[in-house]
Amino acid sequence: MVGAGSRDMLTVAALGRRLGQADATTLSNFAWFAARRGHHRIALEAARAAVAMPDPPRAAWRALERLAAGRTDGMLLAAAGHDKGDLIPPGNPLTTAIVAHRHMELAVAEACYRAALDRTSLAPAAWNGLAVLHEQRRERTAADNAWAHAIAAGSVAGIHNHALAMLQRGFAHRARSALTRWLGRPDTPASLQFLAGYAALIDQDPAAAMSLLSVAVGIDPDSARAQFTLGLACERLGLHADALVAIRRALLLSPWYQPQVWLLERGGDTAPVELPVDDGESSNAAHTDDVLLSVGRSLLQMAQFGEALAVFDQVLVHQPSQTAALFHRGVALAKLRRYGEALEDWEVVGRTDPESELGEASRRHARSARQLAALFSTQ
Repeated sequence: MVGAGSRDMLTVAALGRRLGQADATTLSNFAWFAARRGHHRIALEAARAAVAMPDPPRAAWRALERLAAGRTDGMLLAAAGHDKGDLIPPGNPLTTAIVAHRHMELAVAEACYRAALDRTSLAPAAWNGLAVLHEQRRERTAADNAWAHAIAAGSVAGIHNHALAMLQRGFAHRARSALTRWLGRPDTPASLQFLAGYAALIDQDPAAAMSLLSVAVGIDPDSARAQFTLGLACERLGLHADALVAIRRALLLSPWYQPQVWLLERGGDTAPVELPVDDGESSNAAHTDDVLLSVGRSLLQMAQFGEALAVFDQVLVHQPSQTAALFHRGVALAKLRRYGEALEDWEVVGRTDPESELGEASRRHARSARQLAALFSTQ
């Protein structure tokens, strides 16, 4: 015997099938009706179908947002013959998906991305957005499948993000291999060229990184992340003057070094929206401090000790116990014959990280600093 609840669900489902490809207003109101009857899945499917149609009413978007978040309160009935003022511009689910994604409202974003899959022009970008969302949830198989769809449909952001995911998972060599086939073409975008260089640097191949990143800044001289990363590659290779030039250019473009961002395409020729992999100001500061350490080391190598000292001081404002900054500030202070202050920094490093190479080097430098301090105090 079928219970009353089951009969009601069957009735609502049958009504949904009868509506079929009804207009957006009818489907939106059916979503409201199904939600009121407690049939969340049927209501969500109807809302998705409504927003996938041209010019859906505001009530359809409201229904999708509430249902995707697992809620049924606040839903509205759509009036027949709604005018253009009742629409959410620009009237496509991809825009709503990206806005929700940036605010980490992932349930709403997923529902809107799936609605966008029904539109041929939006599908590549929607697959890419879904893939990023799955990767953020650590649903890696689903992410890889969605990126496969996006890349097959020609999504440049999909190529970029899939390689970035490989980097995030610890497979730098695999990321480099995935990007190689897209390089060397006349239309290779700066984003792919940059990421190939960044992956090479992560893969401990600074020479290849410098070559790739030089091309990236040639394509887009205003890419701060490419200029920053080029500076890091040059510093690794001992090209300290070149490192300073690149990093100073980058600092004119942006105060932050943010090398890892997901790219969310909006369709058409508009620039993609950037979504930081590691969100938050502390992450930006950490990446930027890595760049400043590189600048400071290059300044030391070029005997610009006063500038180097100022750079290491800046890092230590954010990270007072950063051992690399303390060690190199000690070197700068010693070069300026401020041996007592240098000794203080090296002793902190020796206590904080005694077993590391920096800890051992700090103890050696501290012994020399004591001798020099004693020598100069007697003069």
